[in-house]
Amino acid sequence: MKMLMIICPENRRDEVQQLVARHDIHAYSELENVIGEGATGKRLGTHAWPQKSILIFTVAVAEKTDELLAALREYHKNLYPGEGLRAFTLPVESEV
Repeated sequence: MKMLMIICPENRRDEVQQLVARHDIHAYSELENVIGEGATGKRLGTHAWPQKSILIFTVAVAEKTDELLAALREYHKNLYPGEGLRAFTLPVESEV
């Protein structure tokens, strides 16, 4: 099992959710109003830096998360420069 964490601009939420669903992953959690700073700039939700991101994370078998990660790489190629889509996988050691 792996956890896949996806950080994307708020305006890309629906597209990313649809991409997750197309890969037969229907269980996920989402955090809104994610702020931070990275290689693609600041997303602080302020007057000077008005954008925010969302964080979508899911846990699935490694094969599914690897497939979705590959699809996210392809999706990222079609975004505008600096939009800031990032995805990370983490091993899941146990679950309840």
